[in-house]
Amino acid sequence: MDSNTIAILVSFLSLAIAGASLGWNIYRDVVLKPRAKVSVTRIVLVPPHAPNSTNLKISAVNHGPGTIRLNIIRFKNATRSQRIRRKWTHGILNHDWENPLSGQLPKSLEVGEAIDLLFPWTDDNLFLRRPTHVGIMDSFGRTHWCSRKDVIKTQESWDEDFGPASA
Repeated sequence: MDSNTIAILVSFLSLAIAGASLGWNIYRDVVLKPRAKVSVTRIVLVPPHAPNSTNLKISAVNHGPGTIRLNIIRFKNATRSQRIRRKWTHGILNHDWENPLSGQLPKSLEVGEAIDLLFPWTDDNLFLRRPTHVGIMDSFGRTHWCSRKDVIKTQESWDEDFGPASA
């Protein structure tokens, strides 16, 4: 190989490394944002026979990378045909400011930190509206939705306590 061929190969190799570096930086800064894992469930606080011992709990855990700021609880509802036509009913849920055991929004979470938001388990809360999705919106405007299985399981607990006629 002559020196011109070696110089061209080194130039192409450095171009490939620079392209990979640029691609990684774009991915890291634009695409790779912190993600929160959200869940919803019914819990019973100890002692179980105290007033307001049963609560609706919405939890969020930061799975990273980096810090995430959670701002508001969202829900949406739609039948199967409305989902196909993208006709959602949206809403927000104000958290309980008076409950000392409940976390408060807005909240910044480091990687691995969690927040638990508690609501009274009464027939006038969120599950009266029968949501299909429950989530928490972050400061980027993205909503981190809990799994559909969690929502269905909590609605079944709701039906056991208050009956399906209240839906």
